[in-house]
Amino acid sequence: MENFNEFESKGNVPNRDSGSIISHAFGIYKDIFIYPLVAGLIFFIVISILLSLTGVWAIFMDASQNSGGGYNPDIYRELYHGTPFLTFAGSASLFNILLFSPLVVGTIYIAHKKNIKQDIQFSDLFIGYKQNFLNIVLFGLIFAIVSGICSWLFYIPAVFVMPFLFFGYPFLLFQNISAIEALKRSIDIVKNNYVDILVINLLAYLCSLLGFFACCIGIIITYMFYYSTMYSAYCAYVALPRQLEQN
Repeated sequence: MENFNEFESKGNVPNRDSGSIISHAFGIYKDIFIYPLVAGLIFFIVISILLSLTGVWAIFMDASQNSGGGYNPDIYRELYHGTPFLTFAGSASLFNILLFSPLVVGTIYIAHKKNIKQDIQFSDLFIGYKQNFLNIVLFGLIFAIVSGICSWLFYIPAVFVMPFLFFGYPFLLFQNISAIEALKRSIDIVKNNYVDILVINLLAYLCSLLGFFACCIGIIITYMFYYSTMYSAYCAYVALPRQLEQN
């Protein structure tokens, strides 16, 4: 487990405004994107394997052919309520929590090491599996449940609700606290700066979706930018995390 010493790190801290935080996050992300790219590839490979194992990919192809290349709500409604799709959805959610949440923490950790000019190791991407893993997984479950409910309500609530979870992952990494405590501290910060965090969260999310314009495959590169922004916002609204002790 990594430990943080009591001396403050030397790194850049953005101002508490959306432009400064997004710019800070982009400046870091463009230099470390290869690591989030690997994380994204790992995740998408696992999802692809699940699609094949559950037979959902073949079902999607059949549904597309049967609908004549257009959208047939009856066919897709039957698909979404079918056992293979539910199996895939459940498996994907499980892997999202167990696999992807620690990779999010790893991306935040690498962003921090870049900011304080420490050497980055490929193994840093997997720090979430070594430090505070159970609480990271629990917070990932909370994150998945909240986002799932927002999706069920046609996504609109996500714009206003998801910002309250924005600081959770950085708290779990840098302060090594429980998932519930991380959620409480995140909520405390956001409720006192709600409009600003709302704008930052929305901009970070939109920037992360830019990869869709590159035939969708670019999303693998841009998707993790959202989590890099979490680090920059944490620096601005909490503090620059303390420097890691080198063992």
